[in-house]
Amino acid sequence: MDADTPPLPGRPRSADADRAVLEAALTLFLEGGVEAVKIDAAAKRSGVTRATVYRRYPRREDLIIAAITEAYRVHLDRPTPENPTVADMVDGIAGALADRRVRGLLRRMMSVPYDHPQLFARYRAETASDARDQVIHLVLARAEADGQLPPGADLPMIQALFAGSISTHLLTHSDDEPLEDVVAYLYRVLRTLGLEQDDSAVARTAADATRESR
Repeated sequence: MDADTPPLPGRPRSADADRAVLEAALTLFLEGGVEAVKIDAAAKRSGVTRATVYRRYPRREDLIIAAITEAYRVHLDRPTPENPTVADMVDGIAGALADRRVRGLLRRMMSVPYDHPQLFARYRAETASDARDQVIHLVLARAEADGQLPPGADLPMIQALFAGSISTHLLTHSDDEPLEDVVAYLYRVLRTLGLEQDDSAVARTAADATRESR
């Protein structure tokens, strides 16, 4: 069976097998990136047959995307407020940055745009990356309108620098950093970029993020 063969009919899918296959693929991806995720390796590590994996994921790309999406599930399923604030934005990003597994995935994804552009495009679509970028832009625009950012601020550049600070955190901070420290880091970046935010608001965001993570 080649990589483009559609899944074959067979026995009903097992939820346990589904979880085992995705966990195996995710572990392989974390250990060695895209090239480490192979159907045979995922089958061996998950304790199922090669055919079982192929029935679910006929192409390696399908398997990788499913594994990544499942790892992000708790963050992807988190509802977005109707009118998100800076605190909501920081809360959501900090929650992901405090998740050890998500941190590992994001680091592995850093080279994917160059080595596997089609996979990266699908990853962005499946994880609603464009929608999240739009939410961040909306939050920054509202912050400018409310006087938290200087009038006429270069919002695209602020957003780009903020995104860069997230990458920096992934590469230079411990995966065991407490959630409240991640929140403080993100606010420090935003203040450096011109955001006016009082310390009590920062403390409330840290407390809310910590409570929701439990």
